Order: sequence, then C-alpha cells, then structure tokens
Amino acid sequence: MTDINTEPADSQLVDLRARAAAPQARATDCLALGQTLLQHAGRDKARQREALVALVRAYQLDPACESTLLHTIAQTAFIVRDWALVESATTLLLERNGEDANALIWRAAAVQQSNDFHTAERLLREAVRVVPGNPVALHKLALCIKEQARFAEAEALLRQVLVLSPDNVHALFDLSELEIRTGRFAEGWANYESRMAFGNDLNDAQHALAAISAHWQGESLEGKTLVVYGEQGNGDCLWAVRFLPLLAERARREGGRVIFGHDGPLRHLFERMLPADLPLETSLETQPDFHCGLMSLPLRFGVFDATGWGVPYLSAEPARAQVWREWVQAHTAGKPGNRKIGLVWNGNPDHIRDSRRSVPVEQLETLLTVPGVTWFALSPGRSETVAQWQAQGLEVVDLTHHFQSGFDDVAALLANLDLVVTIDSGPAHLAGALGVPTCLMIDHVSAWFWGDESRTTAWYDSIELFRQPEIGAWAPVLASVRERIETVRGA
Repeated sequence: MTDINTEPADSQLVDLRARAAAPQARATDCLALGQTLLQHAGRDKARQREALVALVRAYQLDPACESTLLHTIAQTAFIVRDWALVESATTLLLERNGEDANALIWRAAAVQQSNDFHTAERLLREAVRVVPGNPVALHKLALCIKEQARFAEAEALLRQVLVLSPDNVHALFDLSELEIRTGRFAEGWANYESRMAFGNDLNDAQHALAAISAHWQGESLEGKTLVVYGEQGNGDCLWAVRFLPLLAERARREGGRVIFGHDGPLRHLFERMLPADLPLETSLETQPDFHCGLMSLPLRFGVFDATGWGVPYLSAEPARAQVWREWVQAHTAGKPGNRKIGLVWNGNPDHIRDSRRSVPVEQLETLLTVPGVTWFALSPGRSETVAQWQAQGLEVVDLTHHFQSGFDDVAALLANLDLVVTIDSGPAHLAGALGVPTCLMIDHVSAWFWGDESRTTAWYDSIELFRQPEIGAWAPVLASVRERIETVRGA
C-alpha cells in the first residue's frame, strides 16, 4: 500500500503537467514532471510510461539538462519493456562509454527480445569483464545462458552469484527452477521458498495473512486453523491444487482445520474437487493460526518424486458440460467423424515469456489445414484472428463469448473435445488436470513444469510434449503436432 504522505499533491502534478505540455516548455519542466512521476510511480506501469515520455521530451529539448538523464531513460525503458527505446538510449550511452556496464546489461535485455542470444551473451560477458565479481551482471548472464538451454552452465553461474551475494533471493529462486526442472525436488522445493522474500512481488493475501498469523512450516495442526492461499498465475494454481486433499487428510488426522483462500476465475472449478471439510473462502473471514502458499505444499508433504501424480483431479460441471456439448454439436452437425480440437496459440501479452511461448499466427496454417477437423479457439479476445481464418475457409469456431463463469466454462468445453493443442498456458494445465488428451507445444526452454527432454510429463498423464529443437523453431513442432492430429479419431 502506498504511503499517502509520499504521494505528490494533485495540484502539484496538474501544475507540472501543464508546464511540460505548454508550447514554450523547457527541458527542466519536462524533467521535473518525469522525475516526480518516477519518484512516486512504485510499480504503476502507466505512471512509469508517462514519466518516460516526459524524460524523453526533456532529452530532446536539451540533452545536457541533467547528467544522468540518458541513464534514467534507458533504465525506465527497460522496466516498462520499451525495447526500441532501450536500444536507442543504450546506443548513445555506449558511444560515450563502451564500458558502461549498466548500458551493456540493458542492451542485452533488448536484443534478447529478438532471440539474438549470441549478441546478448557477448554484451553480458563484456559487462562481467568491466565489473568482475558483480552479482547483477553474473545473474543476467546466467539467465541469458539458461534461455539457450545450457542449464548446467547457468546453474554454475547462479551458484557463483550466491557466493557473492548469499541473500540474493531472486538468484536462489532461479536456481530452484533449474533444480526442479531436473527432478531434484528436495533441493528445488526448499529453494523455491525464496519467493516469499520478494517484497513488492508478494500478493495481497500473503501480506494480510502474514500480519495476523505465522507462516506454516509443517507444524502439527492439532487444534489449529491453517489458511492456504492461491498464488502466482492460474497455471500454478491449477497445478498445485491437487495437493489440497492430502492436506485435508492430514488436518483431519491431527484434529485441525484447513481453509483454501482463493477468489477468481478458477473458484468454482476448485470448489468441486475440495473435500467437504476444506472450505474455500474468497475473503479473510477466518483468522487462522497459520498461513501457507499453495505452491509450498509439495515441500511440506515431501513430494520428491512426480511418479503417480499425473491422474486427473478436476472435473467439468455435468450440467454445464451438457450445454457445451449441444453448442459443440451445433457446429459439427453433418460432419460424421469430424475431430473436435481446441486451440491456444498465444497467451497474456503481459507475461514475461509470452513472445517466446506463443506461436506466430502465420505459422498455424500447418495445423488448420488438416482435413476433417473443426477447431475451437479457447482464448477470449482473438475473434479478429478467427474471422480472418474463417474468411480463408478454415474451420475455426470461436465460442469464447460464452465464457461467463471463468474456467468452469472452459472446462466444460474441453470435456467435449477430442484433443487440445496449446502453448504453455493456463488451459494446458486445465486440460491436463481434466485428463483431456493434449498436445502441448513448448518453446526451447519453457517452464520448469515440463522438465528437459521427455515427450511426457509425470504431472499430467494426458499431455504429450512437443518441444522446439532450437530457439524460435516452431515449424518442426507444428509438423509433429500435425502428424499426431492425423492419428486422432473423432468421437
């Protein structure tokens, strides 16, 4: 929560904005606006972008108006992911000083967006040379190498970072993901707890619960109440909710009580799978003795082997599934044997990996031209793309305007499909949790859920993995998925 005493007065901002927008505005006017907005922006991206516009205008009016202005522009552009501006600002900075470590790091981040990891790694190695033993430069280099699937090398660098800065929770978190990816769950889950120290990244539920209860470390629940809160993205919650019945069983055995604190589009889907004595609360109605994040349960239960965890554990609501069956049949009537396949080709553009995990629209024709298939778009907000496909005579249906009850409707649609083809996203986890046959198209590195090399995942028995052989290479993935689709028989 922002301290109201640090907020600039509305009248001050109105005055600064007016001065910066005036035809006779000076560089100092724009600079004052930009600095004030940045000072009070916190994590507000809109305010950061407004500040960036003002700072760029100040630089255009007088590049020498403030000695660190170009650095501030480059750093702010890096924060809001304005990669074109990062590149232009760091070009100027590196022309001034080719050994500017910050500029090298920011520029490396920008060139990675176009998958130019060779250049990014060269820039980061130069930064490490300029500031040897700097944990930030080494950490960025480790992540760049990780994105090239050189996991052992990345891990060695992260361990070096942790020697230099033992309290670096972000490096420890990145290390945990490498450990989990390779099945070293005992070490990985323990180090994954580092996310609890991320400060501003913590969610509201965790802040509220931490103020009134202790963090559960696995203590006895006898006579105690534990609230487990949902955390991170929808995919994470869908993956981890499978562990709640095990927790309910333990609380029952020890004479304690467990509540699941969760609200959002997954709520009703989860309520159906929870034991009767493990209620779901959407607000903090019960004051607990302990609290725990959903993603901490594998550690608390010692889930150090994924074997046996792949069976379905969620279900679609029967009445809703019947409604969706009728809608699906209405679009496949008169097409006997026609295969009904769901499709997710891109995700939330705000996701840090979305550009790498999403398949370019122009490459999907490989799949959409398979004869005897009716495709069902599973992601809302893509109607324009679907309309373009339909205009080309491709059999693609968009019923996402019927998604009125969050993931409950998505589950009901999935239950009526023969197959799901998806990128790494929430619907992938949902399909796996429902036991729907799924082709999961994943980028060269992908998330830790999917391991390193296997075509299958122990976490979901119904999911087949189709991995990029190299960064950005979707064509081989799509060709393999097409072959798989051709073997599917329509229901």
